[in-house]
Amino acid sequence: MTQGSQESSRGIGFLILVNVLVLIFLLMLLEGAARLYIGWTRKSHSAGMTERTMYLSYKPFVMYGPDWDQEFSDKEDIRESNICRVLLVGGSVAQGFPIAVLEEEFNKPFTRKQFQVLNVGTGGYEARQEVIVASIWGPKVAPHIIVSLDGANDLVHRLRVQKAGGFYLNDAYELFLTQPFFAPIYYILGQSQFYNGMVRFWQKQNILGVDFYDDAIPIYIEAQHSLNVLAKGLGAKRLMVLQPFSGFKSPPSETEAAFDLFKYREKQVKHLYEGTDQRLRELADMDRVQYLDGRYIYNGMSSTVFVDDVHLTDLGYSVLAQRISEKLQKEITASGSVCGAEAHL
Repeated sequence: MTQGSQESSRGIGFLILVNVLVLIFLLMLLEGAARLYIGWTRKSHSAGMTERTMYLSYKPFVMYGPDWDQEFSDKEDIRESNICRVLLVGGSVAQGFPIAVLEEEFNKPFTRKQFQVLNVGTGGYEARQEVIVASIWGPKVAPHIIVSLDGANDLVHRLRVQKAGGFYLNDAYELFLTQPFFAPIYYILGQSQFYNGMVRFWQKQNILGVDFYDDAIPIYIEAQHSLNVLAKGLGAKRLMVLQPFSGFKSPPSETEAAFDLFKYREKQVKHLYEGTDQRLRELADMDRVQYLDGRYIYNGMSSTVFVDDVHLTDLGYSVLAQRISEKLQKEITASGSVCGAEAHL
């Protein structure tokens, strides 16, 4: 190779290196700007990252979540205790429920028995995952009552997948398993707020009409029916709770009125909630279980009960606990007793 060609090759190599460094610098600037914007608008530069990273930590049967064998290993002894056991399943709203508040509401109207709530709610869980947890591990504690507090994940996640029945991280799991060489690239992109911001922008621009996502409802109802069948097999009472959604609260507080991050999908979500409510009422009659429609339980309250479109303040949980207790009181009163508890009448 001549001296001239060597110098030409070095020049091209240097030019490529400079371009790569400039590209990396520009990407870092974009990522920094994205994180500053997210931190300013959502109070944390890492908002939304947990569900894109932690949920990729695989767990058998349920895809992600805690080690359920370990979680239930120290709970079997309570089967012999003289208490009423309530199994609470659901997503992050159920997971965040202050159990002491719920137990206090359960204990108020009943004599001779104390209630203990076993909370197996897990952030991001959909109803089918709840069925798996309740059916595999639930019998270990022989619950007297099974309460599901859910709905939002099953309906909202439908807006993020290509077809109903798929978990919203299905594509990620499939890529990791079938194209592992691309997994590191995907994982790195998952850490980027700029990339995730572009994905969210694309989702907002491509949201479809309200009727398009109706196929999510039968799948959710089927899972609720499975929980009803499981409860019947365990001899447990059953309460289905369609979790509250801020779009139905009237009047909204000043804080709630300022929620605008998910306004682009509110019409679709409210439509899905309305269709789901109708189907849950029919299912409750068919399976002879109790149903609580959580959409309007805060109407008339001017106080702030939501911290975003579905998650609740302490006041929101307190009111919800009261409504759940009232529903179960009616069920126990109608049947005479459950686990020996009798209601004050």
